[in-house]
Amino acid sequence: MTFSSRLTPQDQFPEQLEALTTDALEILNSKLHRQAELEYQQEGEPELETRFRLEFLAEELDKRDSSGTESAQDAGSHGTQAPASPESARMANA
Repeated sequence: MTFSSRLTPQDQFPEQLEALTTDALEILNSKLHRQAELEYQQEGEPELETRFRLEFLAEELDKRDSSGTESAQDAGSHGTQAPASPESARMANA
């Protein structure tokens, strides 16, 4: 398997985003946005599949943001990952 920083419409996409950790969602979000940018450059707009995936992913991220909840996998991993930023470290220690 080769590394790609993009997720093409032909690549597999998880059916159950709720099961993914927040870190995995953020990586998926980054790959989809990079793909959409490439499609804008090459075709003038992103492909329909890319747009659907971005919307589906945004809904899950928004749901987590608004509820303040994490996935079950995230909840079990506290203390095993470094904070994402100095700001998140301050908030975690507050």
